[in-house]
Amino acid sequence: EPPLVADLLPYGGTVVMAVPIDSEAPKGRIILPQVQCIRDCLDHGVKSYVVRDTELEKALSDLDYKVDLVITDSQAFKSVNEMVPPSIRLTSFSMIFARNKGDLAVFNEGLKEIDNLDENSKILIAESCTHNFSCEDIGRVKIPRLLNERLGKNLNYEFKMGHDFPENHEEYDLIIHCGACMTNRKTMQSRMRICSECGIPMTNYGVLLAYLNGISERAMAIFREEADLGEETA
Repeated sequence: EPPLVADLLPYGGTVVMAVPIDSEAPKGRIILPQVQCIRDCLDHGVKSYVVRDTELEKALSDLDYKVDLVITDSQAFKSVNEMVPPSIRLTSFSMIFARNKGDLAVFNEGLKEIDNLDENSKILIAESCTHNFSCEDIGRVKIPRLLNERLGKNLNYEFKMGHDFPENHEEYDLIIHCGACMTNRKTMQSRMRICSECGIPMTNYGVLLAYLNGISERAMAIFREEADLGEETA
C-alpha cells in the first residue's frame, strides 16, 4: 500500500500530531491510525512530534512554527484549526486514511447529497472495527448530532461495525465510512465500487467533519498540492 504521510512531505520534514485524550481514547495506548502515521514517518525520515491538542500551541511555539503539517483527530478539527496558523497545513488522521485506502474525490462528491437528506432518508454509518462506544463516540453520537444540527432535522441512521457491511446498499441514501484503519485498501476499494455500481453516494468521517466544521478547503489543501505536483511532474 502507498505511504500514509511520507509522500506528502520532504525528507526530514516535520509533522506534529495533535491527539485528543478523551473518553474515546483507549487507556494506556493510542489508536491505530496514530500508531501507523508515526511508523510511516519513522520509516521515511520524517520527524514526528506527538502532543495532546491542549499542548499544541506550546509545541508549535517550541518548534518556532517550522512545521510542515499538523494532523489531528477529526473530532478536534474545529478547535485545532483555531490554534494552527494559516501558514501551516492541517488535516486529520481520517483524511490521511481516506486518501490511502479510498478515494478523496469520491468522498468529496458524496458531500453533495447532504443537503438533499430529510427525515425519510436512510443513512448508514459504517466502521471497520468493533469497539465499545461512549457518549463521545464519533460515529454514533458526534456525526449524527452535527448533521442533525446542520439540516435542522432528525435523520434516520443505521450503524454497522467490523465486517458487517450490508448487501442491501441500494436502501441507503448516503453511506458514511470511518477511516478504515482496521481494513486493507482492497476491501475499502471493493466497498466503494459496490456503492458506485448501486449509485449510492459515500463519504468519510474526516471529509464530512471538515465540511461540517467549515474547513474543507484547508484540510484538503495538502492533498491537492500533492496532486498538482504529480501532474506537473508527469
